[in-house]
Amino acid sequence: MKTLILIFSLFIGGISICYAQNKQLQEVVYLKNGSSIRGTVIEHVPGESLKIQTNDGSIFIYQISEVEKITKEPVLHQNNFASTINNGSGAKIGYKGFVDLGYTIGTGDFGVDRIELNTSHGYQFNPYLYAGAGLGINYYSDPELVGMPIFANIRANVFDNKTAPFVDLKIGYTGIDVIGFYLATSVGCRIGLGKRTAINVGLGYTLQKLENAANCGGFALKAGFEF
Repeated sequence: MKTLILIFSLFIGGISICYAQNKQLQEVVYLKNGSSIRGTVIEHVPGESLKIQTNDGSIFIYQISEVEKITKEPVLHQNNFASTINNGSGAKIGYKGFVDLGYTIGTGDFGVDRIELNTSHGYQFNPYLYAGAGLGINYYSDPELVGMPIFANIRANVFDNKTAPFVDLKIGYTGIDVIGFYLATSVGCRIGLGKRTAINVGLGYTLQKLENAANCGGFALKAGFEF
């Protein structure tokens, strides 16, 4: 039970980070005449002037003597809600690879815990949809067994953003010591690092059927890297 609470806490923490980073900020220049300008300060000459560019591309220049203060505030929602969430900095189109490490707490007919290592490779069709295939190694400690799932993989990002929730589905078949139908689902948060790289944290459930039709599934905490 303590392990489940820890897994749930880590998962909620990851999702919280995701949504906190999705809350975009922008600079606001307040002038002494009572007006304000929202955008990005692109040039600041201390004691002399500053230049700010608004979201529509317009550029304004003010003398420092005209400025009351400069702050960072949440971006105001536009008429098009998607424009405030999707900023085009999410997953890039092209080849995509994933490596995930997880720990599963067995809850099926056989409550057997395991360590999972999976890799998936395929194509990112757009910022939202990935499809590929992969394989993994599942190590069961008690009894000491090894399973190798081979699967098709579909992943959907909710937003075209640097940080975004995702849903992941893996379906296939497991061999070696553990043999049977394999289905793994998870939800989590993608946190972008660079142009094509990101880390992922998620919580999911794995259905692992055995040859005798028993279920050796469980709940899993997963963390990984995409490239």
